[in-house]
Amino acid sequence: MKSVANISFQDILQRKMLYYQNNAKDEFQDMYCGYVCGFKEMLDDSNMSEDDFIKKYDGISKALRDRFETAINEGRQIDDADKLSGYNNAIVDVLCLFDEKYLYDIDN
Repeated sequence: MKSVANISFQDILQRKMLYYQNNAKDEFQDMYCGYVCGFKEMLDDSNMSEDDFIKKYDGISKALRDRFETAINEGRQIDDADKLSGYNNAIVDVLCLFDEKYLYDIDN
C-alpha cells in the first residue's frame, strides 16, 4: 500500500475509473459508461499542464451543460443523455480536485 504522499493524480483517476467499471449496475450502465469514458480521457490527458487540462475540461463541461439546457428549453430528448451525464459528472468530479467552484453552475 502506498503512502498518501505517493498517490498520484493518475492513481486517483485510475481508481475512480475502476470503481465505475466494477460497480456498473443494469439501471446505471449507460451513466457509468460515461464516467469510465470521462476518467479514461482525462487519464490520457493527465500529462497536460494544469491550465490546459482545466481549460479543456471546463470547456467540455460548459458545452455539455449548454447542450442539455437547450434541449430542455426546446422540449426534446438528447441521445445518450445518461452516458453524457456520467461523462460530465466525471469531469466535474475531477475539476473539483483543483477547485470546488467547478461543482456549482456558475461562470468561473
